[in-house]
Amino acid sequence: MTMSPFSNRVKNSDDLVAGDHIYSWRKLFSYAHHGIFVGEGMVIHFTSGSLYRFEYGVTKIAFKLHLRGGTCTTAESDPKSEVLHRANYLLENGGFGKYNLFRNNCEDFALYCKTGLLTIDIDKASGRSGQIADLVKMLPKKIKAKYFSHCVGLGRYGSDVGVRDDVIKVPVEDLVADNSTQDDENDHLQDNDNATQDDEK
Repeated sequence: MTMSPFSNRVKNSDDLVAGDHIYSWRKLFSYAHHGIFVGEGMVIHFTSGSLYRFEYGVTKIAFKLHLRGGTCTTAESDPKSEVLHRANYLLENGGFGKYNLFRNNCEDFALYCKTGLLTIDIDKASGRSGQIADLVKMLPKKIKAKYFSHCVGLGRYGSDVGVRDDVIKVPVEDLVADNSTQDDENDHLQDNDNATQDDEK
């Protein structure tokens, strides 16, 4: 593996270990797609491309030396058995909730699988994605103030799951149960909306 301030390229796929959080750069390195390597060439929530390994447990200095978000975290990884359990459980039992680019994306998925950490109030949080923190930082002040006031001032280091004080460890079984309840509530609301529209006709 080659380590640099930008990313940690995997030169040989034999270097990968089941439970590794890997990513692949897309469209001229403008963003990356993330997933969990589960062995035998299989990855959960991922697509093909050159592979890079996401680093866990880096120091504050090493974190800040990485020039791109979405390549490392100060948070420690859980043992690979727990990482693989979370990834497989989410795959088999309904996934990671509703996709949201800024609060619940593929990097958030992989970070959760590796650490079990989630933000306490996802509606007011900026998510855990380092590359999204970089993106928000580059937006004009007016847009940040209007749409991202909850994360203005955090910066990439402040939004890192390893240093935030608004994250908790959530068992994957509880996460799936919560997502199922929310889906049921959303279906019920949609059914009520449809019934109301039918009555109005």
